[in-house]
Amino acid sequence: MGLFNRKKADEGPGEAPTPAIIADLPQMGDQVAASLSAHSQFIKRATCQRCGSPKTLRSTTAYLYCDFCGSLIDYDFRIANADTNAGITNTVFHRLMAQVQPQLDQALTARDHAAYRQLQTDIFRQWVQLCPQAVSPRAKSDEEFRERLVAYFAECATAKDLDPAQALQNAQMQTMTASLARVPTPDGAWRVAGPFFPMADMFRKQMEEVYAGFAASGVAAMDPDDPPPGVALRMEYSTFCQGWLPHLPPEDGERLLREFGLTGDYTEVVAQPTEDHSCGGCGAHLQTVIGARVVVCESCGRSVDIQSGAVPCHNCGAPLNFPVGSSHLACPFCQTQNQRV
Repeated sequence: MGLFNRKKADEGPGEAPTPAIIADLPQMGDQVAASLSAHSQFIKRATCQRCGSPKTLRSTTAYLYCDFCGSLIDYDFRIANADTNAGITNTVFHRLMAQVQPQLDQALTARDHAAYRQLQTDIFRQWVQLCPQAVSPRAKSDEEFRERLVAYFAECATAKDLDPAQALQNAQMQTMTASLARVPTPDGAWRVAGPFFPMADMFRKQMEEVYAGFAASGVAAMDPDDPPPGVALRMEYSTFCQGWLPHLPPEDGERLLREFGLTGDYTEVVAQPTEDHSCGGCGAHLQTVIGARVVVCESCGRSVDIQSGAVPCHNCGAPLNFPVGSSHLACPFCQTQNQRV
């Protein structure tokens, strides 16, 4: 689809060319005016719906996993967008959509599920490649997981967009969103103007119907993260609200969070006792809360068994916590095969 520029003369040997579709967007770590960044001293407040534990450790990935049992619990849009308020991930996605919009429209008109699903699969596969910070860390190293995630995203889009009951609401949402205006501000950001809250209310009600449909039809069961019921919808709300918050005055931002049940969504990190472990899959350092049973390694995305304790590598002695379900692994430090008994 022509996403990549030719290699520039000043690029070093072996460096990948910058994808043209993101070349003009802020990069990881960039700061922009009026940034609503996920500052290091704050964490996104969330409670695990599977074990009831609160999120207390800061996350470095957009997908937030429980500190105690490793279940998916929420989504941090600010981390997904490289510490800026630029909506990078949304921009990339819409640019990818625009490249095949005529084919998407044709498939919609013909109600061709197979063609629409394939187009969405291609879009999401590229989006995950271009925006790895926006998805589960497991997608970086686990090809099977990544393909299942892409298939889930594509099926969600296909089920929603080709549902006759959603067609009218989709059109209404597009019209209401298009009616909103962007008002520049002196600091370089912009404020939204127009009937924002009627649009937000319609979005909330539509997503309730959409995710109820996903659960009833089996689409929700395709999610490779296997989140507890309600988590995917909360993630949808988190993404929507965090995308709009930088463009609302403070009082409207608080109203938006109240209406979506996300009031006080960020809280300051409070120092607490932790333990040190090593991921047996990739060797990354894991800092875990006391009493953690399973944690998700933010380097490779594996679910790591903490509760069973570490097994020393029988060659180099490195303490290794095995990934859940694994009884054999190659030590990530010396490559020696180890077995858990």
